[in-house]
This record gives sequence, structure tokens and C-alpha cells, in this order.
Amino acid sequence: MRYKTADPMTKKITNTLLELLTIDSDNRAEKSEIIRYAIDRLRGFGMKVEEVGDIGTPAIIATYGTGGIAFSGHLDTVPIGDGWSRKQGEIIKGRVYGRGAADMKGAVASMTHAAETLIEEDVPCSIMLTTDEEERMLGALALSRLDGVKKATAIIIPEPTALNVAFKEKGVFRFRLITHGLAAHSSQSWLGENAITKMHSLLGRLTDLAQTPKGPTEDLTMCFATIRGGTKNNVVPDRCETEIDVRFPAPQTPGDIDELLRKRLGNGGYDIEIIYGLDAFQSNPRSWIVREIGSLLGTDVISVPYATEAPRYVKVNPRIFICGPGEPRMAHVVDEYVEIDKLEMTYRMLVHLARRAAQG
Repeated sequence: MRYKTADPMTKKITNTLLELLTIDSDNRAEKSEIIRYAIDRLRGFGMKVEEVGDIGTPAIIATYGTGGIAFSGHLDTVPIGDGWSRKQGEIIKGRVYGRGAADMKGAVASMTHAAETLIEEDVPCSIMLTTDEEERMLGALALSRLDGVKKATAIIIPEPTALNVAFKEKGVFRFRLITHGLAAHSSQSWLGENAITKMHSLLGRLTDLAQTPKGPTEDLTMCFATIRGGTKNNVVPDRCETEIDVRFPAPQTPGDIDELLRKRLGNGGYDIEIIYGLDAFQSNPRSWIVREIGSLLGTDVISVPYATEAPRYVKVNPRIFICGPGEPRMAHVVDEYVEIDKLEMTYRMLVHLARRAAQG
């Protein structure tokens, strides 16, 4: 499918998004196709591209000139899932539907063509792209060691914020809770120990943390994300595990959350496997970047409840701001979409910031 419109840049951005949507890049997919697509496009514009990170989930940095604004995004998505009423890449009333349209292949398309324009104008810029943001963000950690990240004037991460400027986000603590039991025939269940019953008791000690918070961007939240237990309906289950996702505000740390959980759960009767932890993040809401975006787009300064790759970069470059197309509620949902006019606005914002940075 190709998108037709009178505006040539809007057409370019939308068609690049449609191409990205045709490449499966969820956490179970091979990432070589989508990373090769990105490398070929960026090298075609005249950018120098370096590949880093794990071979299965590579990351790239593409640079033109020295310094300038860096645009950071991710190419991976969560799985499509079931229940969609729209086709992948379907366009209806100015919206592009598809897994990753808002989170965040639409923004990657805008970044790509912002770089194209800046190179034509001989304005320095760079693009960082990862393929494991939805999992552990190790690609961003590898990128953070590079001079191009450290020396960037600023880093813009166009995750979905409805084009508001997010200067603050929560941290992440993701862990696996495991209970063990003793298998027995279900007709003589008293001869065994039920791992699911043990899990039920433990989750009850955390349930209040999994309720709707009063302040979604300020309060700790918890989600019981997956649960697995038992092998057959006539066997007492001897193992049960639940994966749990905790989002927490500063000044709490992953260590604080670990301590809180163990205090709530008590001693013994379970195992905790930490999947990963990510610090909360905050940048300067009075930066010239924030003022420029507000002047250009007329949007607000906000905090967000989700996490981006900002904490992976902040130790080497604190000048990081999150602002991108798409409503935050569109991430990971059925019938995910992004509005085409917001992609064009993102493109204009990125070009404007890079030009402004080049002026000094």
C-alpha cells in the first residue's frame, strides 16, 4: 500500500511508516530484516552507520557531521495480539493503524525524514535505533558508551506523548515470583502441596499495590502480567510463577522496590527472580528545548507513567526530552494507530530543534 497526498513530505513519512509496519519486529521476531532496512535507508541519505549490541537484538547509531541533536527510537514492538478490527497498515480518516504505529514506528518514520532534510541542509544530526526497548533496553546501554551519544547537543525520544514534552518518567522493576509445591494425584490433594494456592496467598499481600492509583504518574503501580502453574488437571501443581511489573516514581530506586516486596511477602516459601530494573528519570523542564517545542507546537510539559530508554542515556548525557506523535494510551493496545498530521508535526519539530542547535 502507498499513501497518496499533495504534500510530498507527508507522503514520504507515511509511506516509510507503512513499509516499517510490514516488517514483523516483535520480541519473538528476527530483527535482522528491520535493522537492515533502517541501515540501508540512513546510509542512502549519506549517514555513517555503526552497529552495536547483541547480535540478536542489535542497535545502530547513524551520524551526519559532529554533534547536533540526536533522535532516539526503537524498532521493536509488542506482539500484535488478537481482536483487531483494522488491518495492519490500514489508513482511515487520517489515521494509520498497525502494531507499532504509535509505539513507535510512526516516530521513526518522522525521524528518518527529518535526518534526510537536515543532511540536505548540511545540519549535523544523529539517529539511534534499538530493537529491544520492549524487553531490557540493552541496545540503548550499548549505545550510551559511544561518543556520538555523549556529545549530542540533546537527545529527543519521540515516544507517544500526544506531542507534549515529557521531562519525567517512572522507573521499572520487573520480576518473577515463584512458588514450589509437591505433586500428587488431585483425588488425594492432601498428599501434595499446591503451588498455585501458595501463589494466591502471596499475591493477596500485593493486591492493594495493583489497584488504580490516585496519581498515575506519581504513585507506585503494579501489574500482575503473566501467571503459569500446573501441568494437568488431575495433578496437584508443584510449581507456579507470576511475572509482575512495578512502575515507581523518584526518588525510589529498584533496590527500594526489592526491599518493599520482600517485606510484604515475608520470609520463605517463594523465590524472586529479578528480570530487570530501570531507574526513574527526570530532566530540566526549563531547558531551551522545552521552550522551543512549546513555542512551535503549543503543547504542555508533562510527566508520564511509562519508561523510555532515557535512563540508559542519562548518565552520559542528561539533556534528554520525550516528545512524539500518538496518544500514550495507544501503546500496546488493539487497533493501535497514529495520526498522519502528528507525524508531519513531529518531523517539523525535529528539524526545527536541529537547526536551532546548529545556530548555537
